[in-house]
Amino acid sequence: MNQVQPAKVKGYWEKIAAEFDTIYSGEKSPFKCWLDKVFRADMYERYRLTVEECGADSIRSVLDVGTGSGRFCLPLAKGKERILGVDFSQPMIDIAKKRAEEAGVAEKCDFRVADFMELELDEAFDAVIAIGVFDYINKPVPFLSKMAKTSVVKVVATFPILWSWRAPVRWVRLNLAGCPVYFFTEAKVRKLCAESGLAVKSLKRVGKIHFLVATPAQR
Repeated sequence: MNQVQPAKVKGYWEKIAAEFDTIYSGEKSPFKCWLDKVFRADMYERYRLTVEECGADSIRSVLDVGTGSGRFCLPLAKGKERILGVDFSQPMIDIAKKRAEEAGVAEKCDFRVADFMELELDEAFDAVIAIGVFDYINKPVPFLSKMAKTSVVKVVATFPILWSWRAPVRWVRLNLAGCPVYFFTEAKVRKLCAESGLAVKSLKRVGKIHFLVATPAQR
């Protein structure tokens, strides 16, 4: 396990994999579903925007880094030639494969247990996405740089906003659970892109999240 994906982050996500997927499945009490709609509205919006960004006909292949339970891969699978989801959590990948089977897209989705920074890829993807990933990465530049080198058309990523009411609450909650979490200003995201070989196409605020669409500068 390298410095970008510390073991304690991996352990945290392996423990909460099933619980996390219910945010998208809605398989929880009506009250908890209501809480999700109120307090996680930006998560649903980032989902919609990501699928929209990757849904264009020009995007034929997608690499989902930190795919979790594969929720972003499922709606894209039917219209693409290649979908690869990678995550370092075996329980998350197990859920992703199950959900792909249920959605009838298992043959179109390749899910792998892997650390992205250690993964050897012999192909590039039209779109490379990392949604809810940089929250847990202490050195984003190497990670973003590899995403830039792996993408042909665009990179889509999210970064939790530093100056928001949710940041300190989330920092305390996750650190008490043994999971570090990081937050970003808009200026910081732009600086990271410049250092990683990415040209910012758009960077918008979605609730408490920076939503980035960038293009590889070398393309």
